[in-house]
Amino acid sequence: MKILSSYKNSYAEISDINNYAKKPEIFIARCEKNYYDQIDAVVDQIISAHGRYRVLLIAGPSSSGKTTTSHKISEAFAKIGIHAPVASLDDFLLGIKHYPKLPDGSPDMETVYTLDLPLINSTLKQLVETGKATPPVFDFINSCRSEETTEVDLGKNGILIVEGIHALNPMLTEVLRQNAIYRVYVSTRTKFWDGEKELLTPKDTRLMRRMVRDNKFRGRTPIETLRMWKDVLIGEEKYLYLFRDSVDYKIDSSLDYEGCVFHHYILPEIEKLKGTDDYDPKLDQIVEILEAFDDIDCSYIPEQSLMREFIGK
Repeated sequence: MKILSSYKNSYAEISDINNYAKKPEIFIARCEKNYYDQIDAVVDQIISAHGRYRVLLIAGPSSSGKTTTSHKISEAFAKIGIHAPVASLDDFLLGIKHYPKLPDGSPDMETVYTLDLPLINSTLKQLVETGKATPPVFDFINSCRSEETTEVDLGKNGILIVEGIHALNPMLTEVLRQNAIYRVYVSTRTKFWDGEKELLTPKDTRLMRRMVRDNKFRGRTPIETLRMWKDVLIGEEKYLYLFRDSVDYKIDSSLDYEGCVFHHYILPEIEKLKGTDDYDPKLDQIVEILEAFDDIDCSYIPEQSLMREFIGK
């Protein structure tokens, strides 16, 4: 099997994956290394700029692993003595009562205008100029901004990592010196082939990640996740994809073994839903895809793996 770090040309043969799955420790370690090599490449590029960058923006679509990737980059910086805290754009949300409305009157949850854009600009400008700022903290229980704030002190050489689906939107950084910003786009890009047929697409990889995470942490069935997925993709098309090619680095967060993991988690949940009134034919396609992968015992997956963002510890 050829595991590629090239963003545009990543692919994997399912037959090779199943052969490697017979030695899961070696296979998983190799996939993890491929991911971490990309983390190291981002850090190396920023370090080689000798202090030019003060803000690192990380964006990606749903279930791309951008949150975990942001923290992995932060940890990589820490190992070489550079302070690189992570700030989530979610903390700059305005609160649902302030969101723009869709034609049916419901709040538009996907638009960039859910964010306090002036506050983001002023906070980042203060950080670039002084190295210090006090980002807000969002109260998700009450869906409003908390009275608390976070103290950020980058010092002389630190860099703030800002992650969120809208992080690449230029409206967030209008007042900044653009040469102080490093931009990263994270997504699943590996295509999984079964002979001459592309069986598992990058979008379906993200859908399956979302299914596992929603079921594990939010009690949602695969059907409930599937119902939301169309709107998620529409939001990404409108608000994310037009900025993904204006970045400094693209990370492919795909792990070649994850089809084997989805096999373990998703197939039993779909089996429970068969014969119900709201069963979706898309689930039959997912079953067909996952049945092509051999199962891997999830105990082999490292506790610090990006995959743990979706399957838990």
